[in-house]
Amino acid sequence: MRKRNIQQFIHCLFFILFFLTNLSAQLPYADIHVHTSIKPFNSRHKTDYNHWDVIEHNCSQHYSNFFVNKSTVPRRSQSDFETMIKGNTRIAFLSLTPLERRMMRPRLLNVTKKGVGTYSCVTGINYTSEFLNRVNYDYFTELADNLQFVIDSEHQPYSIDGVDYTYEIIQNAAHLSSIIKDKTKIGLILSIEGGHALGNSYYMENDLTELPENRRDVLNNVDRIKGVLSLKEGSKEVLEYPVMSINLAHFYWNGLCGQARTFTGREEIVFGKQKNNDVGFSPLGMDVMRRLLDRSEGRRVLIDVRHMSLQSRQEYYQYLDDLMVVRDTVPVIFGHCAVSNLSWAHEDYAGQKDNLKKNKEYYLNNWTINPAKEDIQFIHKTGGLVGLMLDKNRITGTKGKKAIEATVPGSQERRETLIDLIMANILSGVQAIGEASAWDIFCLGSDFDGMITPVDNYQTVGNYPDLARDMTAFLNEPRPIFDLFSVEEIKGLMFDYTAEEIVSKIMSENVLNFLTENLDELYSTELEQSSRF
Repeated sequence: MRKRNIQQFIHCLFFILFFLTNLSAQLPYADIHVHTSIKPFNSRHKTDYNHWDVIEHNCSQHYSNFFVNKSTVPRRSQSDFETMIKGNTRIAFLSLTPLERRMMRPRLLNVTKKGVGTYSCVTGINYTSEFLNRVNYDYFTELADNLQFVIDSEHQPYSIDGVDYTYEIIQNAAHLSSIIKDKTKIGLILSIEGGHALGNSYYMENDLTELPENRRDVLNNVDRIKGVLSLKEGSKEVLEYPVMSINLAHFYWNGLCGQARTFTGREEIVFGKQKNNDVGFSPLGMDVMRRLLDRSEGRRVLIDVRHMSLQSRQEYYQYLDDLMVVRDTVPVIFGHCAVSNLSWAHEDYAGQKDNLKKNKEYYLNNWTINPAKEDIQFIHKTGGLVGLMLDKNRITGTKGKKAIEATVPGSQERRETLIDLIMANILSGVQAIGEASAWDIFCLGSDFDGMITPVDNYQTVGNYPDLARDMTAFLNEPRPIFDLFSVEEIKGLMFDYTAEEIVSKIMSENVLNFLTENLDELYSTELEQSSRF
């Protein structure tokens, strides 16, 4: 406890000094889950894109009208670095994820005839037929190549309106401080989405993950991202850059832990059903989790619990509770989510299967992929982060969607309805904790460029100044949010904070505080890293 108090004092001192030396400066906005790299990296075999480019979706080839007309994914980049600069978003967790092979081979779509054109149109990635037709997929090799792709362009200048900008991968708290002060720099935190990234599609799709050769490879790959082993086989170069977190689960069963349901019924028809939605950790998954958190060799990598089944999350929290007994508090990250205002014990949260009927009578989304009250309370207990995603389908239940649809697109009424729903998610989390420090864990985890259906008025990181302004206006003059929160309840949940203080926490301070508190401790290692990758 004493160590944590010292850390809190240090991070408070850091911000006092920052404001004293930068009185006229606005803190940069932060987002703890963006997929900026997914379009340029996966298009590299056909198109020379980079992370700064605004990429328009390519619909020039033959494509399936069914898939394209049903897609609600925006037709342009949402989190490219140029848009980040223009929207004052200069701290971002860059989520890297190899595309799962089963996502690339959907039913009802002939890959050879219209698959390449359809996927390019819907995702903005310029695929090749060879890429989509791969029978076996070494996910970790793809991840290592993506890391290299990001690292290769670090420090390379990019001109916007005659000013050169660069991005840097944040190494420690002092490095973070220098980036905050320099408006020409974007600071990146590396993260990985999906435990499948540690393995190979052959073992995962055939449920052979406990075979000795797969177990060896997966655990070795954990050591590669921790900086213990060389990143690539046959190389002497280790990954010197820290990886903050990894989601162990994603869309499909990967042999590590159960995943929460993500797909709707219509999506399951296209991409296939997800199995093992309700199970916990496998023996291999437990070993992976322990090794990621271990600090005796290499850097600790935090686990982002998004996509994990409820049982997996509960097993993970129990493990962390055991660590707390020996005074090792591991912060929990729920990197991109909406917030249910129900409890684990509520019949409409864990007592029913996740389907469209489940949310019929609710404004918010109660699928178990979203944190319940107990999740929020545990995250608060560990000093973690909850990133609110800006996906219209995830932050709303059926009644919330109907409330949006009852307004005119582009109207002030729609803008206010969207803000009501965004704030209802956050206020539900604050209510679950019931004290002022609840405001310290909420931030943005948009999932931009993750093929989502974004909230109408806030479709890119460039809209963050608008989002900050609209949240501030709401909190300065609260209005009732449906039958969820009265004006008096909202004012009570503000705990005497001003609107400006709360919005600054959500948009900036909570992430910067978290990084200042945790960067040096998480990434400390006594390894002698002789080569820089």
